[in-house]
Amino acid sequence: MPKAVAVVGASSDRSKFSNKAVRAYLAQGWTVYPVNPKGGTIEGLKAYATLAEIPAVLDRVTVYLPPALAVRALADIAAVKPTEFFVNPGAEDAPEIFVTVD
Repeated sequence: MPKAVAVVGASSDRSKFSNKAVRAYLAQGWTVYPVNPKGGTIEGLKAYATLAEIPAVLDRVTVYLPPALAVRALADIAAVKPTEFFVNPGAEDAPEIFVTVD
């Protein structure tokens, strides 16, 4: 069974790293759930407005958001209980992201 990943902050702009991540995960056989509050489609996939809308258990959540938005997304990420949580470049400007969660 393929692993499931949510790409939070996914963009339809193919030059953005969040879009490149969607394509890379697809190429590696993952089931990909793009998350963008605008909805629509990204790389032919339904884009979900929120993590809570995703109809799957997530193995990984990867975040491509500006630091302030990433911090605000933490509760939503914790609520879906992914096995792995990846924060991408830029997050070092928001040290509150890096906390221990039990």
